[in-house]
Amino acid sequence: MKQRLDTQVATAVGAMLVGRDSITLDVVASRLPAHIRAANPSLRCMTKALVGAGWVGDRRDGGQVVYIPAPEDDGEPADLTGHNVEGVAGEEVRLLIERWERLEEEKKGIADDIKDVAAEAKGRGYDIKAMRGIMKIRKKPKEEQQEEAAILEVYMRALGMMV
Repeated sequence: MKQRLDTQVATAVGAMLVGRDSITLDVVASRLPAHIRAANPSLRCMTKALVGAGWVGDRRDGGQVVYIPAPEDDGEPADLTGHNVEGVAGEEVRLLIERWERLEEEKKGIADDIKDVAAEAKGRGYDIKAMRGIMKIRKKPKEEQQEEAAILEVYMRALGMMV
């Protein structure tokens, strides 16, 4: 029976953590078995595996996040800065927000690249609207494309737009 990717990542990360006192996401990503790396697990999936194993992110000098085992409760009042306060893990929330912001920045960069490609195509005389239509069609399964084309043809014939 096939395991879900997140389950495979969690199992591999759990084995990776044995005997370690710290680890980074880069190390986790590079040491995953090849068949798991080939499935391209997200940073979110790896982070979830680390947190699920009881590890917490700790920002070091230079901004790198190093995951360490969660401190054990010794009965003493703890410094709660950046840690779980009323159900909100401050450090984890901050890391998630920063990751989200990075992805938004990447998304903006990709959108700019797409605009550049469209401008290049337009500059070479191609019809951008037609190209967008083709891309929209190509995203659909072949059967759906054929069904839509058949319906369009029926409607156009009914309106006398096709002979």
